[in-house]
Amino acid sequence: MSRNEVVVGVDESESGHNALVWALEEAVLRGSTVLAVNVWSHEPMSDFAFTSLGAVRQASEMLLDKALARAREQVPTAVGVRTWSVSGSPSTRLLEAAEDAALLVVGSHRGGLLREMVLGSCSAACVRHATVPVVVIPPPNRVRRHHSVG
Repeated sequence: MSRNEVVVGVDESESGHNALVWALEEAVLRGSTVLAVNVWSHEPMSDFAFTSLGAVRQASEMLLDKALARAREQVPTAVGVRTWSVSGSPSTRLLEAAEDAALLVVGSHRGGLLREMVLGSCSAACVRHATVPVVVIPPPNRVRRHHSVG
């Protein structure tokens, strides 16, 4: 990792896609590279069918390839992109990847307060514990609220 690299968490969500697009656009502006990270866990008995470790890793790598191809349609300007498919806790792995980076970009999901309290929030953990600036991309179709200044 380099001090000029933009690290971005990528998953199957629309927020993950928007985070990748934003990271690519930012890398173009900065003249930097991107590290796209997908974090997965191996649960052999998920969905009542045996899933091998290799199959989970391969699905993660395919997800990264597809996400990058889709994002490149919106940001065709060439920047160097590396991908990292890794097992573990999403927030822990993203924080490790971004330790020496210029910036960490994550998408926010539509989890409610209860979900965040019970399951935790990757984006919140990244904001709390990162040693670099963190950009959180809001979920699509978030209702805009008008704030009044008194």
